[in-house]
Amino acid sequence: MTDRLPLPVLYQVRTWLQGLAMVALVVVSIASCTPREEEITPSASALLRLEADTVLFDTVFTQAGSVTKRLKVYNPNKNAVRISEIKVGGLQGSPFQVVVNGVPGPQVQNIELRGKDSLLVLVKATINPNAQEQPFLVQDSLLFLTNGNQQKVKLVAYGQNAAYYQGHYLTSPAEVWTAAKAHVIYDSVTVPAGQTLTIQKGSQVHLYRNAKIRVLGTLKVEGEHEKRVVFQQVRKEEQYRNAPGQWQGLEFLPGSQNSELRYVEVKNAVTGLYLKATGNQVPQVTLRHAFLKNMLQTGVLSHGGNVRLENSVITNCGEYALAGLGGGRYEVVFSTLANYANEFIRLGPSFLFQERLEAGGRLVREGRYAVLVQNSILWGRQAEELKFSDMTGSSSRSIQHSFLKTQAYQREFDKNGNKINVDPLFRDAPKFDFQLIKLSPANAAGAPVSGITVDYENKPRDAQKPDAGAFEVEY
Repeated sequence: MTDRLPLPVLYQVRTWLQGLAMVALVVVSIASCTPREEEITPSASALLRLEADTVLFDTVFTQAGSVTKRLKVYNPNKNAVRISEIKVGGLQGSPFQVVVNGVPGPQVQNIELRGKDSLLVLVKATINPNAQEQPFLVQDSLLFLTNGNQQKVKLVAYGQNAAYYQGHYLTSPAEVWTAAKAHVIYDSVTVPAGQTLTIQKGSQVHLYRNAKIRVLGTLKVEGEHEKRVVFQQVRKEEQYRNAPGQWQGLEFLPGSQNSELRYVEVKNAVTGLYLKATGNQVPQVTLRHAFLKNMLQTGVLSHGGNVRLENSVITNCGEYALAGLGGGRYEVVFSTLANYANEFIRLGPSFLFQERLEAGGRLVREGRYAVLVQNSILWGRQAEELKFSDMTGSSSRSIQHSFLKTQAYQREFDKNGNKINVDPLFRDAPKFDFQLIKLSPANAAGAPVSGITVDYENKPRDAQKPDAGAFEVEY
């Protein structure tokens, strides 16, 4: 007779086995439901896809550090990968620093990257100064190690030694800035009364936001045609190259005398040049072969100062190209003031002269103005680009052999060789190319001016019939 388990016991065993099977089934089910993109693959073929093969920095000033560049790293595989390490080749000795998903380098290890996902690597460059005068090349690599494979991205920067000015720097008597180093201004540089700052040919001056140069004494800028002096912003990436309002500008304050800027470029400021007179203390500035562009507000703003422009260009200003308020003397000779204002919606005229300067309903300054325009082009997109306030008996304005965009003053200035609302035909004004084409009506439209024998680019002026504007026609 065969031994049998009692029926109640068999039932309990069967129930226990069914429960065990269910648990196993759940375990298998859970295991099989792990998302594939989270399963880490050891395959050597699971390479990363790097957004770029090179992270390139524009010129980085030594000691100052660069802006942060971004590099996206993609996992194009269906499975996750474990990146064993991301590191800068030179480690602690490298001028480059990295941050990976918020974790600072120079070496970050064991990063899991899900399938079809990406991570962000931030790179910054800080370059130590050396003895070189010209920009120099600095290189390293960013290395990625995944499943035994090493991939790399080149890190490249151009370092440039610089002189730094901060803490509202005061120049010394007869201070001279050379082109040996860039000049970087953090807040302001002031030229005290009775002193002169000379900036030599080829010098590059960079200013941070809200920074300015204040001149109570004299500023001498000694550029040359092939070695211009440039005042510009610190940021040098492509999106900042022509962005206005990145620094304040050059200020010439009461008592400043005999400042002269030759072969100079002033760009991307709030106001290029600002002159402020008080009582009989009237600043005086002469610009020769100057190019002012990309101003958030005004190219040259004068509150009663004396300004002379020769062979100069002003363009792309948000408000005025040239404004003389509260009197002052303004001479514009062989110059092109063509305010196309590509970056702005501008409603008012580009050229404004008035005897009264008011602010908040209060009279700040009142004085006579004297405006002399010779062989020049005052132009822009507006139908009316010229505005004068009513003159008292002592103010004066004279315009000769010039091209004017105006409706209000057409009858007044339609004489003395002037051309009213006649397009001077620039070669490519939207791209700031104000060279005249050969068929330009400004060709041979000027009259000789003693002492001015070349144009903006140092090309000879026709001795008998020079062209109007800053440029002689090219043949």
